[in-house]
Amino acid sequence: MHNPSHLAITGDGGVVLDLKHDRLLKLNAVGTEMWTLLTRGMSETQVVGEIAQHYGVDASRVREDLRNLLSRAEEMGLSPESVLIAERTQDILVENPPATREQDQTAQNAVPPIGDVVKAILGLALFDVILSYRSLETLCSIVRSVPVRPSCLVSDATAVAEVSRAVERACVWYPKKVLCLQRSAVTTYLLRRRGIDAHMVVGVRAMPFLAHAWVEVQGRVVNDFPRVKTFYHSLSSY
Repeated sequence: MHNPSHLAITGDGGVVLDLKHDRLLKLNAVGTEMWTLLTRGMSETQVVGEIAQHYGVDASRVREDLRNLLSRAEEMGLSPESVLIAERTQDILVENPPATREQDQTAQNAVPPIGDVVKAILGLALFDVILSYRSLETLCSIVRSVPVRPSCLVSDATAVAEVSRAVERACVWYPKKVLCLQRSAVTTYLLRRRGIDAHMVVGVRAMPFLAHAWVEVQGRVVNDFPRVKTFYHSLSSY
């Protein structure tokens, strides 16, 4: 199924990201367990029996809770078959090797090409229109489809720094508030056009209930705080 929704299992439950309708649905721990069992092929009757036995509660109460959950899911156009589960894992922070730190420091002083700043502003405007008139699903599909252009870069670190600073400058000049999705989508696009295999990552946080997006290159965050993955659960990558 193209661009299904995603369920992130967090410490106190789960969060469903509905790409097509730009919505987030938070589930408690029991709701997440029910949904996971349905996804793994259990029938509703089996799920009721499993949950009732595991928690020592009346089956009729579990059955009512399950029906309410499925009713909410149906309103969102979701079913167990349409949701990919991102199991709870510990994200590994990838730090810069010592040999590249001096190069990265030099790269941070690089002046972004004016052409990249102009492209970033146009990209922000394009993705602004997409989010306004289409959906998050459309934006993610476009980002996923951008090819990595073959290139022989002298320094990936310099290219990443130039693009990141170009997008930062474009965000300052852009007449509207820029969302993290726009910023990350444009950054990913420009990096791939430079020959860098960048990915836009969408994550969620249960407490407080928030969603966020950032860009990674070889598992390293390049346009946000390095430890952003310790605060947000990575849900999907594009």
